[in-house]
Amino acid sequence: MSIFIYKALSEDGKVFKGFIKAGNYLDAMNLLEMKNIYVLSLSRIPDIFSPFISLFSGKIKNIHLIEFTRNLSIMIKAGIPLTTALTNIAENITKERFKRIISDIKTMVEKGKPFSEAISMYKEVFPTIVQFLIKIGEETGRLDKSLDEISNYFQRIEDLKAAIKRALIYPIFAASVSLGAVLFWIVYVLPQIVNAMKGLGIAIPLVTQLLVQIGDLLKKTFYLLLLIPIVLFFCIPLIKKNEKLRWTRDFLSFKLPVIKQIFYNRAVALFSEQMRILTVSGVPIDTAMDMTAEVVNNEIMKKAIINAKEKIVTGERISLALKEQEVFPSMVIGLIDIGETSGNLDEQLGFLNNYYTSKLQEYSVRLGKIIEPAIILFIGLFFAIIFISLLGPIYDLISMIGR
Repeated sequence: MSIFIYKALSEDGKVFKGFIKAGNYLDAMNLLEMKNIYVLSLSRIPDIFSPFISLFSGKIKNIHLIEFTRNLSIMIKAGIPLTTALTNIAENITKERFKRIISDIKTMVEKGKPFSEAISMYKEVFPTIVQFLIKIGEETGRLDKSLDEISNYFQRIEDLKAAIKRALIYPIFAASVSLGAVLFWIVYVLPQIVNAMKGLGIAIPLVTQLLVQIGDLLKKTFYLLLLIPIVLFFCIPLIKKNEKLRWTRDFLSFKLPVIKQIFYNRAVALFSEQMRILTVSGVPIDTAMDMTAEVVNNEIMKKAIINAKEKIVTGERISLALKEQEVFPSMVIGLIDIGETSGNLDEQLGFLNNYYTSKLQEYSVRLGKIIEPAIILFIGLFFAIIFISLLGPIYDLISMIGR
């Protein structure tokens, strides 16, 4: 899929720009025409720049989708026509790009296009699961319930993100402050103490000399440290684009101490929730597995899910197919086995999602208490080495003067 930038004229006469994903130029033109806009210009963006487009194109966040689906569900339950509800919601949206998208969807619905089909025109905003659930809601006449499911689904994802942020923010802050204190001591404080000792004729220990040399090097190359955030800013999109780099990132996230508990529990919770909502909606198991593989956003678990799906479509039970992948914990295998046997697979998947979400939230609370002693120990050992290396020569000098 390529990314195209377009300039278009809306039905109310406003000129605007935007991005669209399509296989080729003709597909992009067809998609734009289906959105009832007049295209003024359309050009393909080189692939090297495509990872950075989402950073500057005004991304629609999950919180926007939660608010949209929740409000739309309430209005439909109240008996308000779909087009009227979409108009009212669009008027109250502050994010200009999202307002324009909802207005386009409303226009397509007014011209006879099904709501699910109109939503599918904006795949970069509404994930595949949203399109599936809305289509099911239209077919069953329970669109309000499908919208509630979508809202709850995105809320659970946001809860997982919040738990991860809580888990990482304190360790990152504490480590950054501690490292800053150590660097300040090495670069500015220690050289002054060493110069004073040299003036008194005190021999400087090797460890202290080494630290002073490190401080001098850091002072000369300090500008390079400022480039690290910039390099990371440009590298992260490239990592997402490269399959081998994504695999390495995800492998480390499942293996490194401390962080593996965060990212592994998140992946299992996402797997359980995605499979639950698709199972409840009656989506075929092979389609559900494909959609779940994309949502977990982890190459290791994604490959395991795809491999399991290939065995399931040949007739193997879900629990046995997952067990052969050696990625999923025994608790997941056991409860899915019970769900298959008893016919309440969706309930078991819901329990698993709640369990691993709670486990992640609990770990996020405990992580600060785990990291804090390690940081204190590191700083304590560092300054202990400094003081011992400095006080030793001073003590020898005082002893010589006393004699």
